[in-house]
Amino acid sequence: MTSTINRPTRLDQSPPAGEKSVAARHIVQPYSRSTLVERCLLFTAIVALPLENYFPSVAGMSFSFLLFAAILAYVIVSRLKSLDAIWHHPVFIAAYAFVVVSVLLEFSSPLPDYTQSKRFVEMIVGMMSVAVLCRNRLTLTAGMYGYIVIGLWVSVALYSTGYGTLQGMEADDFRQAEVLRGQAFSEKLMGANLNRLAFVCAQGALVAFALCLSDEWKRFRAPLLGIVAFCTTASFLAMSRGAVVVMLTGFAVILYTRGFRQGKALVLVFVLGMGIYAVVPDAVWTRMAFSTEVKASGKMEARAKLYTNALKRLPEYLLAGVGAGNFYNKWAFEKGFAGVRLSPDGKSATVSIHVAHNALIQLTIFWGILALSIFLLIIWYAYRSIPFQCGRDGLPLALVGIMVSLGALLLYGTDFSDKAHALGVGMLIGARQWIWPSGIVPAVEGNRSPSGADRNTSPDRHPR
Repeated sequence: MTSTINRPTRLDQSPPAGEKSVAARHIVQPYSRSTLVERCLLFTAIVALPLENYFPSVAGMSFSFLLFAAILAYVIVSRLKSLDAIWHHPVFIAAYAFVVVSVLLEFSSPLPDYTQSKRFVEMIVGMMSVAVLCRNRLTLTAGMYGYIVIGLWVSVALYSTGYGTLQGMEADDFRQAEVLRGQAFSEKLMGANLNRLAFVCAQGALVAFALCLSDEWKRFRAPLLGIVAFCTTASFLAMSRGAVVVMLTGFAVILYTRGFRQGKALVLVFVLGMGIYAVVPDAVWTRMAFSTEVKASGKMEARAKLYTNALKRLPEYLLAGVGAGNFYNKWAFEKGFAGVRLSPDGKSATVSIHVAHNALIQLTIFWGILALSIFLLIIWYAYRSIPFQCGRDGLPLALVGIMVSLGALLLYGTDFSDKAHALGVGMLIGARQWIWPSGIVPAVEGNRSPSGADRNTSPDRHPR
């Protein structure tokens, strides 16, 4: 039998008695007409995100920020009624509460700085704009194409840059593997760090894997499996432990959600995994280890040291945090979250702030347990937006993979207001609001062609 994610599906779709007419205004037809402009905007936003450092900034604003601003402008001009139908989604209500709490706690800190709260507001506005675009299967499919295209693009860059260096070289421990990683990728690819590029490859692999398991994409199963293998191997080349966790967890959740009547899926995964293991250079596996032990040199692994220090300082920030501005300007220097790096000639030094490499821990350091609780509520409402029986259809199954990757990113990333969350969660909320408003993916929808249907009018257009 097909297994599903087992949790309630009700959000705000089921109205109390006597209020059906009110709820009907917020549940529109599942397929509303979209334009080529909307599909291009979503596709471009996804593809351009890892490449934003390639483009020059304008008045201090990145290319991705300007693109999100263009999407917001389009929504305000052309889809204002759709925006009115989406702004009160439970995810956004919880987000508003988070902003209020973070601002109040930051105001009470010794050195207030509202940059982090401002970036979170920008993420929520971007998320809302993306949700308005995703009113039908055509736009959602364009978004999935975007994840696959950028995954392939980054994979090619990683292969061409580092595979030749890593092949045939060995490392005895984590430190040697780190040095080898620096040699293989001495130049900063696409202006982004390797962990982020590995994450992009992982998302492309998860989306392709979800689509190849669905019946409506069976004609493209062979090339999709090739994309899965290519992007997965490229993600390993970046030697990112977080990306490996993203992929393994995502593949497992997608398989569980999809369900299978026979063992063919497991055999396929086993063969695919063995092939990837044979291709990945041996030096990569050395860096996959994680330990909190103190090495013979007397030093602890950098990330483990940060986690240990954050746990040690827990009583100091658990209740109300220390404030984001206070953290960056004073607290981090006093509590061991700052480091000094000397130049090769020893004549100059650079001071850097080390965040916790876990967005949830860092958020708690900023504003304490109350802000963390509200943020977890946002995650809970996003989880509840995943429709039932999504294993029947490739598009919601791919959304499951994206949500798993974004959840894992919070556990090893440093940013809780990343633009990647605006894209992924925005797509989920829009799809749940308009494509699957009942919270259930119909069985007949799983047999629909990849392009889907695009027949009905949107809430911004009056039917003839």
